[in-house]
Amino acid sequence: MKKINKLLIIFVICTLLLALFGCSQSGKKTIGIIQFGSHGSLNNCYDGVIAGLEENGINLDDYNVEYVNSNFDASVSQTQANNLVNKNAAVIIAIATPSAVAAANAAADSQIPVVYCAVTDSTVMDNYDNVTGSSDIPDFSKQLEIVTAFMGRSDINIGVLYSTEESSSPVQVESLKQAALAYDGMEILDSAVADITTIDAKTNELIDRGADCFVNLLDNTVVGKLETNILPITNEKKIPVFGSEIEQVKVGCAASASIEYITVGKSAGKSAAEILGGKSASDIPVSRITDPINYYNSEVCSMLGLTVPTNISVTDIAE
Repeated sequence: MKKINKLLIIFVICTLLLALFGCSQSGKKTIGIIQFGSHGSLNNCYDGVIAGLEENGINLDDYNVEYVNSNFDASVSQTQANNLVNKNAAVIIAIATPSAVAAANAAADSQIPVVYCAVTDSTVMDNYDNVTGSSDIPDFSKQLEIVTAFMGRSDINIGVLYSTEESSSPVQVESLKQAALAYDGMEILDSAVADITTIDAKTNELIDRGADCFVNLLDNTVVGKLETNILPITNEKKIPVFGSEIEQVKVGCAASASIEYITVGKSAGKSAAEILGGKSASDIPVSRITDPINYYNSEVCSMLGLTVPTNISVTDIAE
């Protein structure tokens, strides 16, 4: 009986080991995808990445595609990146700056290439080897054209929230301030958010400081709380929020000069496909997506009492 029990224990252990390590024995290479969090533009980036891989000859059935989401926590991104490096991923695709930095740090001592997606300030990746990707560069001059056209004047105070966790956000704030110098009487009122639990208080702070409207940056932490925290406050006080891309307009921002994030994702997916085909990441130029399309939300504009301008070309998301 004891012998039978021992054999049974050995059988159970072997079964567990096969379950744990069976995937690594399948012979499939791993494509790792780290998405910093879930909101419309990052979700579009992911869809674009998958489309970019497939459109450039990658049959995803031939790979173990491991997708993880960091839920806007940079420390989680780092853990996820370390896990993918330990699994010897063939390539790590990182969506948004915190995930990109985490992946590049984790892969620094390996031969694993990193492809970043939607990193606004791509200079933060310049110190890493074996890295390429796609950069989303906002055109704040065109964004302010939208803002002034819908507000009907330029002597306005613009509230801007940004996260201290995202290295590109302070750079964007300065770029926005530079663009605002072209308008007499325009002032940028900015406030740093160190913790997502303070977003409500920071939104109200900017309103108390005299913000006539808000402009979103390409800041994932702030945008991730747009629907749940920011818009309920601003809508109650009839203060317009202008988004940084179309998905924000769909969920309640008044208008935006919007980059197409499917395109940003497709560009990163194409680079990853080239790497899987044998090309070195260092030989693939970083792509920069910057040309925006103007969108507005007619229902939101009506609710806020904004007149749709006729002096610029804008498309209603309802069309």
